Amino acid sequence: MTAEAIKDYEPKKFLLINGDFYGIQDFIFAEGGSTGKAAAKLLRGRSFYISLISELASDMLCRELDLTVTSIILNAAGKFTILAHNTDKTKKAVKTIEDKINDWLIKNFFGQASMGFSTVAASCNDFVKGRFATLWEKLSKETDKNKCSKFDLSKHGGCVETYLDSFDKELGVCPFCAKRPADNNAHIQDIPSCRVCRDHEYIGKHLVKENRIAITTIDADIDREKLLEPIFGSYQISFKVSGKLNQLSKDDTLLKYWDIGISETGEIAKDITAKFFNGYVPKYENEDLNDDRYFLGRKSENKKLEMIDQIRTDKDEGIPKTFAHIAVKALNFTEKPDKFKGIEALGILKADVDNLGLLFACGMRQERLTLSRLATMSRQMNNYFSIFLPHKLKTDDQFKNIYTVFAGGDDLFLIGAWNRIIEFSDFMNQSFNKYVCENKHITISAGVALHKPNTPVLTLAETAEHALSLSKDGKSSHSRESGNPERNSITVFGETVKWDNFAELQGIKETLSKWIDTETINNAMLFRLNELLEMAKQEKDIISSGQVHIEDMECLKWRSRLKYSIIRNIGKNLKGEAKEAALNEAMKMAEWLEIHGGALKIPLWQIIYNRR
Repeated sequence: MTAEAIKDYEPKKFLLINGDFYGIQDFIFAEGGSTGKAAAKLLRGRSFYISLISELASDMLCRELDLTVTSIILNAAGKFTILAHNTDKTKKAVKTIEDKINDWLIKNFFGQASMGFSTVAASCNDFVKGRFATLWEKLSKETDKNKCSKFDLSKHGGCVETYLDSFDKELGVCPFCAKRPADNNAHIQDIPSCRVCRDHEYIGKHLVKENRIAITTIDADIDREKLLEPIFGSYQISFKVSGKLNQLSKDDTLLKYWDIGISETGEIAKDITAKFFNGYVPKYENEDLNDDRYFLGRKSENKKLEMIDQIRTDKDEGIPKTFAHIAVKALNFTEKPDKFKGIEALGILKADVDNLGLLFACGMRQERLTLSRLATMSRQMNNYFSIFLPHKLKTDDQFKNIYTVFAGGDDLFLIGAWNRIIEFSDFMNQSFNKYVCENKHITISAGVALHKPNTPVLTLAETAEHALSLSKDGKSSHSRESGNPERNSITVFGETVKWDNFAELQGIKETLSKWIDTETINNAMLFRLNELLEMAKQEKDIISSGQVHIEDMECLKWRSRLKYSIIRNIGKNLKGEAKEAALNEAMKMAEWLEIHGGALKIPLWQIIYNRR
């Protein structure tokens, strides 16, 4: 600690430490139990748990190294970066904490999730303009290399010899995860569960009721509900300790106290730390008590009464809506008060930023890339998903029945009424473009899947993930000839289109709806158009393949069949010039099929499903 040594920029004085939580998707959407009860609470709890694990892993390491939280440069989406001192003690502490965390994860999750730490030594010169890009790339390569060895197999490989001995022969396996032993002290809805699932349900239940959370040591004097299995064996969680804060602080057992909610006014807590983990969950309101849509569909009378009984509007309770109640909101009102149109279905939206690694690596000129600019860009990206979008869901009546599974880092997973989800997708793309100042190199891709509300959560996640993969790696309906992977796209009903084309298709949906309302076309014409778009799609595929077989040429007849259908079905109640004008207007459908082909399914199926 001499002046000369401090001024010397050449020695490797610093250590950049990167933490990465592996297996996030498998962790959140883990299934296999014999019961589907409390699925929504478990989903919320697991999603929040990921954020806790990342936060507390970085906190544990900082405490071991006597560093403050200001040393945590980045922390979002299960990843964090810490700037530490490069000493043997630091390197030993990194290995010690990594082993402690993974020992705990192996014990409780049996290899389903793990955490890897990567380190790179750095000098002062490595952080100056023009050189930091090389340092960051080196750290990224170390992180990628560690993904190939997520566990120490010499320590954790082979069978878990004590696994079967941990089960009670009367209680057996936990019916919620089918992995851990059920425990007499752990219950979910009066059903014996494992300690970990009970903790996830406990967190998921209180997230919608409470806006503040306390992180304490395991020996803290907390007489209220808390975790049965403290995180890493060191951190206890409680949502109701406000009356004991002073005493816990004096006892040095209060480690963190966070505000995790987002107010409708957009105000952020100033008295304590704000952590935007909570997302948005739709809750029952008074209007739900008078919503006749709950009585529709092929539900039994008992099921209908059960749905009504589940509605609780007591603000102190803060009861979240079930997926069944959310799906009902997809039904559309008609002129008759007891008649509705549409289908009861959930829409599942997954989205993330395209080429994020490339953005961080090349998003700024090397001479301008610094640690502070990188951290700012990462935090601003996270703010869009973790603050702006959940606040929009909470404050916009159009989207208030959309459920946040997770939103943070550079991605999100939402569940809502299927038609509102598609509308929200369009809003998301437009708002994201504004957020990045219309920068054409920073784009987002999305995938939407439709399901009935009783579909297993894992299936919801897998089909939405598949739709997203088509948007990021497939070929859109407008570039099949190019052979290049598409991004900056959305996939709906299995059709992938660029966002600009999606906006055009939504405009076509409005035109078709207007034609239906004015009786320019009828429902029969919609279904006929649905058949013809498949023929137009097949024609495009044949042209792009360069091979034409005689048996495939039937699809070339779609134009003549379309004209015949238009003449037969358009403007049946019109005469003279009015009928001629309607026929000319309807011929736009030929142009739509030429341009969009099978992607015309997107507006067409929206109308059919909304009017069924």
